[in-house]
Amino acid sequence: MITGIDVVFIHAKDPVKLSNWYKEVLEIEIGFQTSDFSWQEFKFSEERPPTRFAIDFGGENPSEVEKQPVMISFKVANVQDSIEKLESKGIMFFGKNKINDVGKALVVTFQDIEGNWIQLSQRKE
Repeated sequence: MITGIDVVFIHAKDPVKLSNWYKEVLEIEIGFQTSDFSWQEFKFSEERPPTRFAIDFGGENPSEVEKQPVMISFKVANVQDSIEKLESKGIMFFGKNKINDVGKALVVTFQDIEGNWIQLSQRKE
């Protein structure tokens, strides 16, 4: 079911300040960012598919999921098949819509046994 890690990101109160720190201190180059700087993704290599690391703005009133500082999003080939498999094991998913279209991916969010939020991500590329 899991084919790799799609993206690890940090929910930040000030994403510009935090991404500047990563750029300046760790010398990681920005590869992509949204026009409002709410998502700033770092570039590691040209390998396909690349491992991605990003800073994400949790918003002024973060959701229960966005309050967690780090999120791991695992790659899956088919998010619907993964939902069915996990639901058969008693997993409950976050949000009114289980599957969320976030632009380049379809994601579903749920908690592990310690309450950490995890995502499964099916890339649309």
